[in-house]
Amino acid sequence: MYQNDKKYWIAMYFTFCRLFVSSFYCFVVSSMQLFVTEYQKKDKNIIITNDELLSQLRKVLRARIGDIIRIQSPDIESTKIRYELSIDVWDNKIIEWTIVSEQNHTGSHEQKSMIIAMPNKRDKIEMIVQKLTECGLDQIIFWPSERSIIKEWNPKKEERLHKIIKEATEQSRWRNIPNLKFTTDITKYLQDTELVVFDKSGMSNKGQKTKTESKIQDLSSKIWLIGPEGGLTSKDYQIFEWTNYATYELGETVLRTETAAIIGGRLIKNNFNS
Repeated sequence: MYQNDKKYWIAMYFTFCRLFVSSFYCFVVSSMQLFVTEYQKKDKNIIITNDELLSQLRKVLRARIGDIIRIQSPDIESTKIRYELSIDVWDNKIIEWTIVSEQNHTGSHEQKSMIIAMPNKRDKIEMIVQKLTECGLDQIIFWPSERSIIKEWNPKKEERLHKIIKEATEQSRWRNIPNLKFTTDITKYLQDTELVVFDKSGMSNKGQKTKTESKIQDLSSKIWLIGPEGGLTSKDYQIFEWTNYATYELGETVLRTETAAIIGGRLIKNNFNS
């Protein structure tokens, strides 16, 4: 008798666990998870044929007819439109959704761009890209400074970086998907803008202390730069000396490149408000 009772309660326990997990995933979907994906729009319906997304909705999120999500296009020019959708028709190859609402982002948007010296390890590039996407930057530019150990861009890794950007956009539910660039000539990005260098030393190529800002204003006209491990050299400063740049300290301690990029990105996103 005792063994039968024990089996009964074990069965009840696992049933409860299954119900809890199912309810949890339904809650996740009903919380209107954002997905960045290609889609086709037909009148009041959206059709999605993305196999990876279909598998995620079915096997991971356990979505059902009537569940609601949000989607937006990976096309940078189309990110001003976001749809709230309800599952209407589902088979093994497509999901057809009914548009519940269409959200248009029409507010003014100040371009927020950051130049980052190439870090000493490629996995740090992935971290920087992920965190700056979550911070809401619009453009991420990598540049090989004099002290950068990695001097060249790896095109084979770029597809993975774009996937990281897509997933970070979905996780953070931020609207804008940042542009990812690599350049050996940063001067083309410094035209008609003001440069602010996140640097503790703030020494120019002439060995003179540069203008250090305690508070940054008018963010719309500025581009930001993070140096490498060990700091920018006088040769680096010589490249943009003509810009009459300012420097901004990120605290009393010396930070790694990825740490400085994350802190700087968050400050930019919050318009330097605490």
